[in-house]
Amino acid sequence: MRPRVMLVGPRLSGKATIATYLEQSKVPLRKVDNIVYRKETVTVPDNYLECPWMYNHIIALQQTAKCGLFIQPMKALKNTYPPNFAKVFRIPIFGIITYHDSYTEDDYSYAEHLLMDTGIKQINAILNLDDPEEFKQLSELLN
Repeated sequence: MRPRVMLVGPRLSGKATIATYLEQSKVPLRKVDNIVYRKETVTVPDNYLECPWMYNHIIALQQTAKCGLFIQPMKALKNTYPPNFAKVFRIPIFGIITYHDSYTEDDYSYAEHLLMDTGIKQINAILNLDDPEEFKQLSELLN
């Protein structure tokens, strides 16, 4: 079985957009309410982060992943990740902040704070979901 990139993030964080890029799909991938295994990615639905009894399922997914992307949208209204959640994984976990069009320093600071609370050591990429050129950061990060 080929290791995949595990995509974890709250609702509207850009998981489907990132999966579309990593899968090199010509058409946007659909959002679904269950775990989706694709050739290059495994996507965790946002409702798994909202239910503490589903955390074990997310943790178990690392068996099929080479790394994980914890994705945090800048416009998030609340923290969806449990404290220090990234520390339970044996695979590398990368912190990704996403936004649309533009952002303020306060937006970035808040998103960074939320990701750091998960136990991530640094922000690895900041992606404008409306600019496909920015996704090249992911290719560099994952290779």
